[in-house]
Amino acid sequence: MKSSNKSLTFGVIFFLAAALLGFADSAYLTATHYLGEMPTCSILEGCDVVALSEYSTIGPIPVSLLGVLFYMAMLTAGIAWLDTRKPIIFRYLPIVTVPGFLFSMWLVYVMFFHIQALCIYCLISAGSTTIIMLLSLWFRSSVRIR
Repeated sequence: MKSSNKSLTFGVIFFLAAALLGFADSAYLTATHYLGEMPTCSILEGCDVVALSEYSTIGPIPVSLLGVLFYMAMLTAGIAWLDTRKPIIFRYLPIVTVPGFLFSMWLVYVMFFHIQALCIYCLISAGSTTIIMLLSLWFRSSVRIR
């Protein structure tokens, strides 16, 4: 395995770890939403305020469910690359990850300046999305795509 291929493989594993963390985080928030429970907040106070805010859903759909779908797509892309090693997988990834990152940053802005409460789960998701977006841009620039 070439050195650049090793670093790409390590990057994809880090990408998958961030996607798995984001998936678990979003799945927990989605489950608490549908079970009618409040997320447990042990590090920061305010998860309940954020979870009950008008920004926690888009119509009847919890924002966290959108996160679950986003992270599932990222897990699928990463696993597909590990399985096939086809660089074409990375061609269009930023088309999904950059808007996902921008939406996540908008939600962080809303949390800080509109809701004025912090949710550790939301911050973990924002961090995961940031890592995924940065890695997707690195993948796109690092591989030769035909």
